[in-house]
Amino acid sequence: MGFLETVISAPRTKPRRRGLTMVLDRLAGDPRPFVEALAPYIDVVKIGWGIPVLLQDAVLSRRVALYRDHDIHVSNGGTLLELAVAKGRHRKALEGFVRAGFDTVELSEGVIDIPARVQREIVEFVRSKGLRLHWEVGRKSLHHQLSLEETIVRSQRALDFRPETLIIEGRESGKGVEIYDDGGAIKWDWVDRLRAAVPPDFLMFETPLEIQQTEMVLRLGPDVNLGNISFSSVAALETQREGLRGDTFGVVAPVPQTVVSPAGKFVYHILRTQGVLDQGRIMELTGLNRRTVQYALDALVFARAVRVGKDSRDLRRRLYECVSNLPAE
Repeated sequence: MGFLETVISAPRTKPRRRGLTMVLDRLAGDPRPFVEALAPYIDVVKIGWGIPVLLQDAVLSRRVALYRDHDIHVSNGGTLLELAVAKGRHRKALEGFVRAGFDTVELSEGVIDIPARVQREIVEFVRSKGLRLHWEVGRKSLHHQLSLEETIVRSQRALDFRPETLIIEGRESGKGVEIYDDGGAIKWDWVDRLRAAVPPDFLMFETPLEIQQTEMVLRLGPDVNLGNISFSSVAALETQREGLRGDTFGVVAPVPQTVVSPAGKFVYHILRTQGVLDQGRIMELTGLNRRTVQYALDALVFARAVRVGKDSRDLRRRLYECVSNLPAE
């Protein structure tokens, strides 16, 4: 990145927690030229749909190894795991992902509802193998979409399983699903509500259309996590993130305007006076229920008044601490 460093003093580097780019691999051509040129800007490749089933094991393993050798995480498409669940073969599918070299498992309910028991089995397998967990929320059918409230509730429930990334469904079309209207325009009221309900660092929006990617960077800043990017759009997206195009020239991450609820103010006061706490201890001190505390913490994190981290002794445990004053209303 020598030339980039002559223009930008601190270009983006991996590994990163924010500003993730997830590419959708449709097996449309040889990915090697893109990977060799653009690997620093690709965080995850999702081999979409049921494509892995079409490939011989050796061919699939070689493709996965290409990505892993270039420091890129590799995920299945959630639909394939849903199909395996429907057939009672999810354990075999998970074992197949491991054999092929996948290091990330995507769990979704785009077509079917997966019983809680099976969800726990999948998560336990993922954790036991040291894999990363992506959780996708949203329905694929244009005629059976979730409401905004249902999307928020499912997202909140998914966070209980501690996924590395929570993905909001966008499909390959970017039209008529979740945050998109039938023409592909972004429903910003949905985006704002989701970012208030889910810590933005965990949230990834699938944005298959370049205009959607540009609007996300303009509105939410270069550190927004975006998925379902085509190989041919990776470079264009990165120039948007780095402010190397007229559209996003000089763009910086916006400061969110968040109104904190009375419960949020109470939680903030407890953290301010008691120091670093986990959610369970906050519930004990405030007497508030889990859902109320979680919503309050999410709003405080979104407002950048509270920071969330992990306990080095137990990576499943989140710790919260105050880092700035509450935003003025």
